Amino acid sequence: MPVAKFLMYLITFQMVRKLPYEKQFTFYPFRGLRPNYEANIEVSVSEDSFSVEFQTLSYTVIRKSLTRDGFNPNGETCFYLLVKTRSNSSTGYVFAVNANNIQLDGLIHSYDNIITSWDEVWSSKVDVNEGSWSCRINIPLKVFREKFDSLYIYFSWTVFTPNGVEIVSSYSLPEGYSRFDLRFADFSVPAPKKGSDRLLSFTPYFAVIRENSMTTKVGAELKLLKGDVILQSTINPERYSIEADIDQFNLKRRRSLRLEEKRPFFTEGLDLWKMPFEAFYTRSIGDFIGGFKLGLNKNILRFQGLVLYEDTLLTNYNNSNLLTASVVSFRPSKAFENRLFFVTKGDTIGAGINTNFFLPYGFKAKAQFTKSRGSDLYIELKRFSKTGFWISAGAERLDADFALPTAYISYFENTISYWIFSGVTKTFERKYLTETSFSFGYTYSNFLNGVPFERFGNLYATVYPVNSVEFTFGIEPMRTMYEGEYYNNINYVLSTAFGVSKPSTVYLEYIWGENYGNKLSFVNLCGNFSIGGKLYCEGGAGFVREGDSDDQRIYLKGAYSPIKRLYLRFFAQRSSLSDKTDFNLMFQYEFFAGSNIFVVVNRTVKGEEVSSPLMLKVAYEVRF
Repeated sequence: MPVAKFLMYLITFQMVRKLPYEKQFTFYPFRGLRPNYEANIEVSVSEDSFSVEFQTLSYTVIRKSLTRDGFNPNGETCFYLLVKTRSNSSTGYVFAVNANNIQLDGLIHSYDNIITSWDEVWSSKVDVNEGSWSCRINIPLKVFREKFDSLYIYFSWTVFTPNGVEIVSSYSLPEGYSRFDLRFADFSVPAPKKGSDRLLSFTPYFAVIRENSMTTKVGAELKLLKGDVILQSTINPERYSIEADIDQFNLKRRRSLRLEEKRPFFTEGLDLWKMPFEAFYTRSIGDFIGGFKLGLNKNILRFQGLVLYEDTLLTNYNNSNLLTASVVSFRPSKAFENRLFFVTKGDTIGAGINTNFFLPYGFKAKAQFTKSRGSDLYIELKRFSKTGFWISAGAERLDADFALPTAYISYFENTISYWIFSGVTKTFERKYLTETSFSFGYTYSNFLNGVPFERFGNLYATVYPVNSVEFTFGIEPMRTMYEGEYYNNINYVLSTAFGVSKPSTVYLEYIWGENYGNKLSFVNLCGNFSIGGKLYCEGGAGFVREGDSDDQRIYLKGAYSPIKRLYLRFFAQRSSLSDKTDFNLMFQYEFFAGSNIFVVVNRTVKGEEVSSPLMLKVAYEVRF
């Protein structure tokens, strides 16, 4: 089934003095939400305030509260804006507005403790049209009485299905279901100095690393915002991360994958190797010695460029250490956006164009062409109606010698594919059996010489006995070629989720059937919970058996903040895919805003080899 992606664009409005800040990232919904609840969010930053413009479909706009005292965020159409002033804090501020433009604000102490007696002056404007609604919020920076260098923003909204059933959608990192846990909001806005459009920060660091011997490391980060330009550079960044490379099961192809996915701080948020290729790529980049990135924001025209010199090479690509990439985005209106991208690594050069059309009557169209040795053409058309019916169709042609730097190709090369997916969702205004849905899809794929490659279909039915419980059953028949031989595969899917759209959720999935002549059995159990706004945990276990072989993976990750400015993050994983065990801990103490002391432990056991580096790092940020 197609997965809806929620895209958020950061633009600068012309009525105020502008600051050149933008960030693009993918907006994921809760598991179980249908893809017709997509939203566009635009943020602008000025000298003394910031604005957020929100727009989404809501087939039934519930208007209730006409006064602030009667505002019920859980029972009517509304939009939340949650803000914190420290990166790892679980406390912050809430701003909400409903369809009648009634405002509500307050202080967030934890998920279960939101005080709404706080009263500040901010402005909002609401526009309700047929099948959609939008609002614009402007908040003065002076409402945040404490000193801060950045604002970390979290979005949440409520829409209603045709029969009035509430659907809540929100954003959190890592992927989870906690609605107000601000610790994982990573959408950050730098705070400018009064009377200046310049922001310059310099952050040197010193690290002591104990592995086989004691070593020291010195590096620095530099960031400059001036006018419409943002420049960030780094030298000798430390590469010890709280998360190891995560092993994944790719159930669509019934193959086990291990994706090399490094997350150094410097590259976070740029997404040059991710955003233009969201249709079929995942990013991949090695550890690096240094680099810089440049951004330019001129109203409808935006540019981002990146140069990196890698330390560790990934064998998937070539022997070059130097990587360059750039993206130019042109968006003359909300209905159209065009991106040009360019990536080089050694003798491999990739370039392409990505065009998105946001059309009337719920239509969205995408066309993407990429050239890197071979070429790839991808087109897609989607439509969602107010009745709950949706349809998505597309095609892709991928050459055999296509090789894009920094991208892992998850589809099969040398093929041309066509697909169509459709479904309908019905909701009911009652206590039990609140929602049902049915969907189907079919993919037709041949090799470029005309030889049949794959025929893949699916049927899914989902029912909600109550709002917070979901049951899904699906059938996936497939005929495909593998190593010159055709196989008839069929898989059955049974899944359930408890606590959908709640702060704690449990998800269970079981898949069985036949795959490439072997019996297949897959079980996946995962969940998350949050306690008092101080502890967040997410974990799961997966097991897959195909014929005589099997793989297992178990993981746990989370964060704990016992007091202000003191944080603990942890990640543990045992996987047979890579035959290793990872256990990572990071202690962080923020002694000044932007200045931290870190203690990081990375323990990896692979066969008889044991690696346990320990790092102490001190970073001090100076702003000019």
